[in-house]
Amino acid sequence: MHDFRRALTWLRPHRGTLLIGLLMAVGVSVFYTFSISSVVPLLKVIFAEHETLADWLHRAETSHRLGVVLAADLPDNPAGLEIDDVRPDSLSAGLIRTGDRIVADETGRLSAYDVTERIAQERGETFAVFVEHRDGSRAEVTLRLRPWRWWSEVLQSASAVLPRGADADSRLGTLMMVMLALVAVSLLGGACRFLNEGLVATAVQRAMHDLRSRLAEHVLRLPVEWHANQPPGDTLGRFATDLGKVEIGVSTLFGKVIREPLKAVGVLALTLAIDWRLLLVALLGLPVGAVVMRVFGRLVKRSQKRASHSWGRLLDHLGEKLAGIRIVKAYNMEREESRRFEQEGRTLTRAQTQIELVDAATNPALELLAVLGVAAFVMYGASRVFSNQLEPHLFFAAVVCLGGIFDPVRKMGNVYNRLQQADVSARRLFELLDLAEERRPDAARPARELTGVREGIEFRDVCFAYPSRPDRPVLEHVSLVVPRGRIVALVGPNGSGKTTLISLLMRFYEPVSGQILIDGVDIREYTLESLRAHIGLVTQEAVVFSDSVRGNVAYGANGVSIETVRSAARLAHVDDFINTLRTVDNGHVLSGYETPITARALSGGQRQRIALARAILRDPPILVLDEATSQVDSESERRIQEALDDVTRGRTTFVIAHRYSTIARADIAVVLKDGRIIASGRHEELVHTSPFYLALCETQFAGGRD
Repeated sequence: MHDFRRALTWLRPHRGTLLIGLLMAVGVSVFYTFSISSVVPLLKVIFAEHETLADWLHRAETSHRLGVVLAADLPDNPAGLEIDDVRPDSLSAGLIRTGDRIVADETGRLSAYDVTERIAQERGETFAVFVEHRDGSRAEVTLRLRPWRWWSEVLQSASAVLPRGADADSRLGTLMMVMLALVAVSLLGGACRFLNEGLVATAVQRAMHDLRSRLAEHVLRLPVEWHANQPPGDTLGRFATDLGKVEIGVSTLFGKVIREPLKAVGVLALTLAIDWRLLLVALLGLPVGAVVMRVFGRLVKRSQKRASHSWGRLLDHLGEKLAGIRIVKAYNMEREESRRFEQEGRTLTRAQTQIELVDAATNPALELLAVLGVAAFVMYGASRVFSNQLEPHLFFAAVVCLGGIFDPVRKMGNVYNRLQQADVSARRLFELLDLAEERRPDAARPARELTGVREGIEFRDVCFAYPSRPDRPVLEHVSLVVPRGRIVALVGPNGSGKTTLISLLMRFYEPVSGQILIDGVDIREYTLESLRAHIGLVTQEAVVFSDSVRGNVAYGANGVSIETVRSAARLAHVDDFINTLRTVDNGHVLSGYETPITARALSGGQRQRIALARAILRDPPILVLDEATSQVDSESERRIQEALDDVTRGRTTFVIAHRYSTIARADIAVVLKDGRIIASGRHEELVHTSPFYLALCETQFAGGRD
């Protein structure tokens, strides 16, 4: 349970709320025990023939303090109180014997009920009485009593307000007082339970919020390399399913696991007070129950591992196919994809079904053990009643207590299963949190802030291979100097390393060897935040988030004015389109830049122009355009290119392009093939000096000529 214990550490900031909630669990236990114990006076009132409830309280207190056994429910004897038996641990052993009768004190002759009342109310530890022995002789003795206890005061206060008559009206009045006390106890117990569950739930929800937020932040900070190799569905499954399992486990631990045992302990103490032998018989089945829960918990843990992995694969499959729904439909693959989903779903169903079956078997198994325990309990208790060793109403009270014990035990039946599931899910969460975030390789040297580009950028003998294919170089000994303010077009066939070169500049990956320098300083010396803040990126697959238009354009530049956003949108030639947007959300009309948008609601060209506006708004000294005009029409491209002439002025710009109009505006074109730079220069020069570049112009660039 190591990983689950790690999850519990997220409760530390909220331990105040949690501790108050746990203290309320003690109140739940106390009032639950009181409600169970109310059956004793209830049975006494209903079934007693001679004693009133006050008389019974006096007799019970006298029996305890004097250390003797007194006959139950006898009529008041004017001749005094007869001792049925003297317990070995009695402080008055030797002063009184079995069969003796306490007949008077210094005030005069006493009846049996008078004696029990006087001794019960005696606050001292001695009591002078006259004892009549079996042979008829009398002796004055000073009885030694057990010390007065705080609850003795409570019992005497309660007996003082109870009706003393044994007639029907007095009994009914006593019963009403008992019922009112039970209602009051139930109200207090309910308040404690509300505070217990509410405060524990509050602490757990806040802790899970912290864990969820930290997990999301950490995943966003993981290297691009990890994201490229990790199935998105598995990551989403950890957020959607595993976090929920951990939440259930933590709630169960600080809910049932604390509250229910405390309730059981209180009732156990009550049963112990009634008769410890009955309690011992009732607890014989607990070791077997513990073994059953442990075996079932291991089965659940194995099934939960399979279910968690299956959930990730299922979400990944579904998300991938929904994202490519046009292709699925175009190739008539709906039925085949449904079949694949069904097959993976069957694996998930088997694992979850096994969990449910084990859960379903847990309670019946424990209930069977409980029935066996009850049977043994009843048989043993009845034998003690039949032999006059236990009062009937106390035996019935013990039976009620047994039910009060098994209710918390029954609720604890599937707790171990839940904790095992939570441990499996916590392990999957901490597998993510334990992954290393993006950082500078040389952590011993303090990072510096990049504050601008004054000289330029240099790629110095850069070599790179993706970690998943280290034997397959993507870039080999690439050296390139780009002075500040120049526009560089990276050209070459697919797979030649153009996008990889830009990824290294953004530090999405680290070179295997070589360096990338800005103003003569290795970019690994700069903080990631300051480096990326100096680079504006527009990718070929323009990304638009589910947010307002304003939020998308101002992404990464919080706090900018609407006029700044409009200015960037106008430069990207998307302002006219934005002004036509309008939607109704919960009765509120949203239009223009406040309109919420999603990627699927926009065309490719619209998405790309919004992405371009986003890069323009940042006003970065380095601009990277990866086919930034590939999805716009010719007229929009012409207008964007004119805007880019202004935007790129004074900036160092890298353009990955396959269109002639883009390359013609570049100060230098760099030709890559198989990860190497094979030529560089202006377009007019390369056409005459590089046959490979000329071939690219005749194939890839021909269709893009204005």
